[in-house]
Amino acid sequence: MAKILFVTTRIPYPPWEGHQIRTYNLLKRVCEQHEVHLVSFVRADEDPVHADHLRTLCKSVDLIPIPADQSKLKLLTTILTGVLTKTPFVVKKYATSAMRDRLKKVIDHFSPDLIHFDMLPLAHYLPLCGEIPTVLNDHNVESLLVERRAEAAASLPQKIFFSNQAPKLQKFEEFATRNATEVLACSQDDAEILSQMGNGKAIHIIANGVDIEQFTPSGEVQVDPDKIIFVGGMGWFPNKDGMNFFIKDVMPLISEKNPDASLTVVGKSDGLEIPDQLRDKVSATGFVDDFRPLVHEAGVYILPLRVGSGTRLKLLEAMAMGKAIVSTRIGAEGVVLEDGKNILMADSPQDIANAVLKLMKDEKLREQLGKAAHEQAEKLYDWRILGDKLLAVYDTIL
Repeated sequence: MAKILFVTTRIPYPPWEGHQIRTYNLLKRVCEQHEVHLVSFVRADEDPVHADHLRTLCKSVDLIPIPADQSKLKLLTTILTGVLTKTPFVVKKYATSAMRDRLKKVIDHFSPDLIHFDMLPLAHYLPLCGEIPTVLNDHNVESLLVERRAEAAASLPQKIFFSNQAPKLQKFEEFATRNATEVLACSQDDAEILSQMGNGKAIHIIANGVDIEQFTPSGEVQVDPDKIIFVGGMGWFPNKDGMNFFIKDVMPLISEKNPDASLTVVGKSDGLEIPDQLRDKVSATGFVDDFRPLVHEAGVYILPLRVGSGTRLKLLEAMAMGKAIVSTRIGAEGVVLEDGKNILMADSPQDIANAVLKLMKDEKLREQLGKAAHEQAEKLYDWRILGDKLLAVYDTIL
């Protein structure tokens, strides 16, 4: 058993959002094999009491507030610094004296055998580690994500900001990839990009996963073939961009051919744009504690993302639940799927609409795709299998 210092950008419990789901499930597996000391930032909208559960898994848990979340003035200062200096905003946001001091104390007190940095901005603290081996878990290729945000920006100020940030983030990613002992990526595509940034460095692929026991098909629920569902909060730009695109450009095409078609959007809905003429066709539930019953009822699960990298945890959950899925190719990036076998892929508004309409009419096809998707999730994306892959990476450097 080794001593692991595990550092995160937010409390990884409850595992409500994609970042938390990946972090929590990998952390839980590590805690089963090693002595883990968790140091985590805590966002202003998070309840520190949620860390109590993590204290049942970890040897110690320390929480550090994010200054930019505590004050609008501090946030503005951080944004301006991120724009006017070489250090990107997202790194400045998490580069705090409180975190630096706490990491120094934990390192001095516990003498960890390995330090795991969970998210790119935390690589800012690599120089503190000295000779201690480090693992950097990249949830996305962040510079690529920001480049795509610049391309899809809805306003000139956004385009200027993200265009300013992308090259800075790429340079920081290059530094992080080259200086961490081992680097993890969520997909083969991400691994190849990060390897180039690291001068050919070998990158370990540990895909995102799903709890196969929690997310299962339900043969007892009556499925409404005309119901479309999307699960994901609008607080993450790719979700908001994708759903506004779907509602504006795709849903009218579907409604024209099938007046009974409806769309349910599950998750925080701030920024979701629903035209008046579609108010009776589109509903937003907001956040729900358990979205599985809503997913079971729907005939078609959609993932119309146009921006992003990594892999989509909600896609994996839908696969495990045996749903018939329509996704853009970007939405399905990083997941081993085959168009027509276990998913339908489409990118243009008309092609997406046609795929959804096809599934609405064809019960046999929905069942075939759903069964094949579940089998693929079970075979490749069970969190326990992926957690063991992380432990194997640890073993190479411990």
